[in-house]
Amino acid sequence: MEEYSKAEARAYIANKFSEQGDFNILPKDVFEKMLDKVMELDEAFMAETGVNDGQVYDDDQAFEYMMKGLQEAFPEQKMYAMRFVEDYMEYDEAYLESAGLINWE
Repeated sequence: MEEYSKAEARAYIANKFSEQGDFNILPKDVFEKMLDKVMELDEAFMAETGVNDGQVYDDDQAFEYMMKGLQEAFPEQKMYAMRFVEDYMEYDEAYLESAGLINWE
């Protein structure tokens, strides 16, 4: 089994966002900071809820946690937070699948 690479995950996810194109309207530095923040929030959520220790990742709770954190960190982009987090979660899952890191049990 592969090992998780934050740098590879970030590059994969950023590429997916770029291919999709909806967030290309954001200034590049804002997009980059939003991506870094949502990844940071995802990591914090997993640590706080015990996912890193084997607990189940609750998609709904994770979504709410990341959306709230992203809206607080980027109030000017508040209207984009819901879609940004949805897309991030989809692309992160795609990365995990592509790297053989998801366990669906």
